[in-house]
Amino acid sequence: MMPKEDLQRLAAARPFQPFEVRLVDGRVFRFHSPEQFLLGRNTIVTLDEEGYPLFVNIGLIATVRVRNGSRRGR
Repeated sequence: MMPKEDLQRLAAARPFQPFEVRLVDGRVFRFHSPEQFLLGRNTIVTLDEEGYPLFVNIGLIATVRVRNGSRRGR
């Protein structure tokens, strides 16, 4: 499981560094600004292409890649 603290550090980083989240099922979510998501207790809340809320369980995150190419994962 991706430690929530790692996600909190990415979300709070200044300047913000874009990152992508890859889930265990292969789906990828890219975040280019901190306004694109909210970090909850066990979820990342973002919007889908049509503007509907999408809840991503933190426990399903396989890897996180920040713009500089480093990976964080299980």
